[in-house]
Amino acid sequence: MAEVVMLEVSKLRRSSYNPRMVQDPERTKILLESVRKHGVKQPLLTYPSSDGFYEVLDGGRRLSAALEAGLDKVPCVVVEPEDVPRKSLTIHLSQEDLTPEEVVVFVERLVEEEVFRSVEEVCRYLGVSRSWFYELKKASKLKPVKGELPATVLALVERSGLDDEGKREVLDVLSRQPVPRSVLKEALKEAAEKPEAKPSEIIERHVSSAPKRIEENILTATGLYTYMLRLTSSTVEFTARKGLETLWTATIPLKDLHTVKRLWQQA
Repeated sequence: MAEVVMLEVSKLRRSSYNPRMVQDPERTKILLESVRKHGVKQPLLTYPSSDGFYEVLDGGRRLSAALEAGLDKVPCVVVEPEDVPRKSLTIHLSQEDLTPEEVVVFVERLVEEEVFRSVEEVCRYLGVSRSWFYELKKASKLKPVKGELPATVLALVERSGLDDEGKREVLDVLSRQPVPRSVLKEALKEAAEKPEAKPSEIIERHVSSAPKRIEENILTATGLYTYMLRLTSSTVEFTARKGLETLWTATIPLKDLHTVKRLWQQA
């Protein structure tokens, strides 16, 4: 685990390789209030510069909030300054909260500065198809009914195979409620295979059946019945319920989970 150190806010500055250009005023307000009450909890990712400062590669909004809240020091993780542009690209795209425009501008800048020789090389570096960048450019024209969505989510909708009406319906759903990427991918796949069905209803069904954590050691998911998974120090308790009625409960020793998984895969 990387070491967390406390660095003076006066010695920190936002890296020029932070691709974020758009700030959400409401999220900024919420973050500032949190920092005022609790301080900065998530460490900033930084690297040392030649003039004694530390560049903030990830955590620019937290730094701004810390400055406004009057904090003297914030927790930071310090990484080596090598290959900063590529690190920034990987970090920020994995967070899935950049706009399509931010992604496109940053990728084109890295190509212009010869960090990468071409857009195709960027795609190979990220392990995505060559059409990824061009789909993002098209996705930047797809605007949700309310608010903004991450660039990668917009691209996922764009290449889903749905018609324009279906895409608009999906974007309307996503603008009203967060949907985990893994859940969205499965829902879009089913929606593309069932053009007669409403994409919004498919998404709602996938969201309702996705596991949710109700306590630190308890997960629940809903299908035909409600299922609960409770983890103890030595067992996993698996329960099926219909309303308030418990239909059955199975308790499995942790050391036998791999056996149960093998059986399930072969069923």
